[in-house]
Amino acid sequence: MYRSESLRRELVLVGFLFVLLWIICAAADLSRWLLLGAGLCYLFWHVYHLLRLARWLDDSSRRLPQSTPGAWGHVYYQLEVKRRKSAKRKKQVGRLLKQFKSSTRALPDATIVLDSNFRIQWMNDAATAILGVKRSDTGQPITNLVRIPKFRSYLQAGGYSEALQLESMADKNVRISIRIVPYGHQQYLLLARDVTRQHLLEQMRRDFVSNASHELRTPLAVLQGSLEQLDGKIGDKPDLANPVARMKRQSVRMMRILQDLLTLARLESSKQPEQPRAVNLSQLVSDVVEEARLASEMQGGHKLQSDVEERIGVLANHEDLHAAVSNLVMNAVRYTPPGGEIRVLLHSIPIGVHFEVIDTGPGISPQYLQRLTERFYRVDVGRSREAGGTGLGLSIVKHVLDQYATRLEISSEPGVGSNFGFTLPGQMLCELGPQARSA
Repeated sequence: MYRSESLRRELVLVGFLFVLLWIICAAADLSRWLLLGAGLCYLFWHVYHLLRLARWLDDSSRRLPQSTPGAWGHVYYQLEVKRRKSAKRKKQVGRLLKQFKSSTRALPDATIVLDSNFRIQWMNDAATAILGVKRSDTGQPITNLVRIPKFRSYLQAGGYSEALQLESMADKNVRISIRIVPYGHQQYLLLARDVTRQHLLEQMRRDFVSNASHELRTPLAVLQGSLEQLDGKIGDKPDLANPVARMKRQSVRMMRILQDLLTLARLESSKQPEQPRAVNLSQLVSDVVEEARLASEMQGGHKLQSDVEERIGVLANHEDLHAAVSNLVMNAVRYTPPGGEIRVLLHSIPIGVHFEVIDTGPGISPQYLQRLTERFYRVDVGRSREAGGTGLGLSIVKHVLDQYATRLEISSEPGVGSNFGFTLPGQMLCELGPQARSA
């Protein structure tokens, strides 16, 4: 409003002066050159202030004129207001940046700012202690300083949804967890922390589970053998038959849990597949389907269909793949009511090979899907125990698939059914020879 009023006042004043000069010239019979001279003076006035403005823009430390009549006074006034606001904002930003740097320097975790080419832009003090980089390394690619092939592959692969754990270059007994957070325009925040204590605790847990499972296996096998002998000598004593039958069922269930625990401990102890060989995946899936048919008949029967493409070979560990496929198919048999439909699919796709189990069971609510691969997690504890599940099957599947850089795909709708599957990458495919394992 003030701007338009100032411009209107300027136009009225100029128009009034020119009309007055024209009347004076006409009355006094003066030359029209006086009117032209007045116009040139007005033009020079504007040119003069344009030069002053250009000089100020070149050197903003100069002071703007405080009292200039006309529209130029308004321009100078607005520029001065904006300059003061800008200076105030710069101070605020500088103060916030200083506070940010102080707070990040105090973080116990290493924090490094990387550009689009993974060159170091900034780091805190913890980065020196944890990763061994120095402030003098600013501008250097982080891969030149952290010379670990696994770390380089992690950076180049993208998709930083999961953290990367590495051994420290300075001390092999120190474990470091690294996470990359993309932000801004192709910039990255590298966060690293010392997770040695958590790693040791996790290792102790795995060792305890493995050792305890091994130790319990022998007395449990003796107990099962004794129950078998006792079962054969019961004869016509119904008061002993039921307790012995219950003990046999529970001992079988405990042995199954121990076997799953041992499998899980073995998978957790190694992040790489053990001795990958050519495996006839088509035959493996077909064998598991036949095993499932026998289990299905014992539970009332299902409409079990298989659509398995022939002669699909993969480089993998046969035992691990069998555990993953078997757990998914047997889970469908356990939790699908008698008479329900179960479909097992195995097909080659452009990016590899896809396996899927589709059932018409009770389905699973969305809030439970994220926790299905946790150890001993059950949506319905009572029903799971009744079905004979150990609560470790999907956890085993997850760890097997982790070894092959893939994940378990789950979709389910309550009252409709569930889909469980996975996709093995194309680099695992291989030609099947006469020595390829099929069972």
